[in-house]
Amino acid sequence: MNFMNMEWFTREAALVLVLGSAFAFCLTYTFEYFIKHTDQQQKNTKRYLRLPVFYRFAGFFLLSTIPMVFLGDAYISFHKNGIVSYPDLSVYLVSLILFLAGTLLILYCKNYKIVLEQDAILSRGVFRKQKRIFWDEVRSVRFERSAFFLSDGREEIEVVTILSGFEAFLSTLEESIASDLYEEAFQDYEQFLKKP
Repeated sequence: MNFMNMEWFTREAALVLVLGSAFAFCLTYTFEYFIKHTDQQQKNTKRYLRLPVFYRFAGFFLLSTIPMVFLGDAYISFHKNGIVSYPDLSVYLVSLILFLAGTLLILYCKNYKIVLEQDAILSRGVFRKQKRIFWDEVRSVRFERSAFFLSDGREEIEVVTILSGFEAFLSTLEESIASDLYEEAFQDYEQFLKKP
């Protein structure tokens, strides 16, 4: 199917697109509902900071559009030629890209977390090495490129500002380490917030 040629975009194709999007939204919302209600933001004395659910929502949306791509192509092919034929190579390539992007997004968002413990901060992720820094061993805190970086001289943990529960990180930072370590980082963070 040639996506640069707009002749295929008929009223029927628009209907397939709308119905497919509605189906994808319903399926995505269902998955997201279960994910949201199984995520534990706080357990015992630990606090879990995760990427916003929107990113996982986007991942499931990408996956749920794959059948719509095939159905839409089959419908358009039948409407134009009167027969159902195998999809073009471009349809398979688009589906593969959607599958990889959706799967990677879900895996990354589901496994990425910052854990605030009473005595330490922990960073976990499917594509990153697990790191732990004890609060009393923090040697520097800086803010760059919309993220805080904590270091003990051996390990460095990045905490991005878009994490859900990010305010808990800020309050824990104030309670757990000396103020002279984070004052400059907080000033940089305030300047970042003032940028348009």
